[in-house]
Amino acid sequence: MDAHAGWSVTVYRTPGGLRVLATHQTFDPLAPEVEQFFAALKVDPIFRKMCKNQRCFRARVSPKPWRIGIHDHLKPRPGIWPIAPEKMPARRAWIERYDHRSLSFAACRLLRDLGPNSVHKDVLPVKSLHDDLCRACSELPIA
Repeated sequence: MDAHAGWSVTVYRTPGGLRVLATHQTFDPLAPEVEQFFAALKVDPIFRKMCKNQRCFRARVSPKPWRIGIHDHLKPRPGIWPIAPEKMPARRAWIERYDHRSLSFAACRLLRDLGPNSVHKDVLPVKSLHDDLCRACSELPIA
């Protein structure tokens, strides 16, 4: 991490580990410094590959359904489009149940800021939206 000592990052706790958001500048997911940073942090290989393939950084902003007690799958399974009109009521009911249950949980918890604590003007709205959608600053249990 010494090579990244001048970076500003925010660290979050998730149910699966830690999430790190670089805040001092924006990055292209294909940039060499991103790969070097991922290597230094030992970032999950699947996440690394998704960032490269999709050319974006991803972060879950709502709890996974099974972590909030919803064990049945959304029907029809995601990826099937268009959805047949006769299946829409069941789909809407699942989403309503999920939305209601998820209100009691956060997707992650803000732990701390590291580095010079600078937030780039283009990163600030993304960080604010992330923190709001994740309920990262709440006292809700993370799921």
